[in-house]
Amino acid sequence: MVVGNLSLIVHTYHQTLSQSASIVSVFAWTYAIATPLLALSTNRFNKRSLFLTLLAVFLAGTLLSAFAPSLPIFLFSRVMTASVAGLMESLMSVIAYQLATTDQQRSMLVAWIYTGLSIASVVGNPLGTFIANLWRWQDAFIMVAIITVLATVVATNLIPKDLVNEPASFKEQLVLFSDRRIQLAIVFAICSAGMIFGYYTYIRSLIHQTLGFSLTALSLVLLLLGVLDVLSGRLAAKNGMKRLRPFYVLDLVLLALFQFSMQNAWTGLLLLCALVFFFALFGSPIQIFVLDVASHDYPQATTLASMLNAIFYNVGVAVSSFTAAQTLKVAGLPALGWNSLVYCAVALLVLLTLVRMTDREAMRG
Repeated sequence: MVVGNLSLIVHTYHQTLSQSASIVSVFAWTYAIATPLLALSTNRFNKRSLFLTLLAVFLAGTLLSAFAPSLPIFLFSRVMTASVAGLMESLMSVIAYQLATTDQQRSMLVAWIYTGLSIASVVGNPLGTFIANLWRWQDAFIMVAIITVLATVVATNLIPKDLVNEPASFKEQLVLFSDRRIQLAIVFAICSAGMIFGYYTYIRSLIHQTLGFSLTALSLVLLLLGVLDVLSGRLAAKNGMKRLRPFYVLDLVLLALFQFSMQNAWTGLLLLCALVFFFALFGSPIQIFVLDVASHDYPQATTLASMLNAIFYNVGVAVSSFTAAQTLKVAGLPALGWNSLVYCAVALLVLLTLVRMTDREAMRG
């Protein structure tokens, strides 16, 4: 909702586009900070009851976003939703992971969760933009509130009441961070998000201002990008970490061509389509990787492990949104590709290291 309508939101509150990074960053930083704190402090709670409570808070925050009379209140509403969004996402992964009976089921269920998030992007981003262009951007948040009510009804009926809890102290859970594989996975998540949001924060402005597409075409372009995002998510269900290597190499090449491609509407659009096709690739593999490490070596920290990707993804969003804003001030929208290229290069190096470590452990096993 925010990324697709960022320029409209900042205009409503009389902010400049370069200042809009704060709207993205406040959500991302809250998400990153609140999620682990909530995970550590709610470890003993029933997962079903906790998930339904989080949905209620998310609904309240979304409604406040829709009716916020000023930027500070709007930012507060984003803090409300961000504080629970990460734990909701991780709880879905944990619930799916617990209900699955085989490794293949676990991989597929988690992949479907990430596909669901991608489908939400397909429908939500362009639909939110369409609603904002037709009426107001606030009405897009009202749409999200209605969907949240429906999701709450579905969750109430589908989530089992007797899910297993594994209570553990803060110290017993935090030992997870001492594992080098987990440390590298965190860096990978941050840099992968940074690679994406190093330019995607300003996707509306890139498509409308730089490439010159009309506001009507903007919704169709965002829908196309969303469809490509969903298709890419299906590539990551099996042995995902190894499969990511050629895609990250290709991302590196595409980002190096970013500024030059933006000089023409159609080459720029083709480049954005190619980049977005790889959006959903890393989410499912890194989530399965972290959950496998935790379930095998740190079962008491499985819930915390399940949210590491979500937490540090948002750290990457916040950091790259800030660096993107600085790049925008100095060099303009077409130069945002260089911002993303730095994150991509680091992510690729970390990915190669993780694959080597996994192969060595498999040989020892």
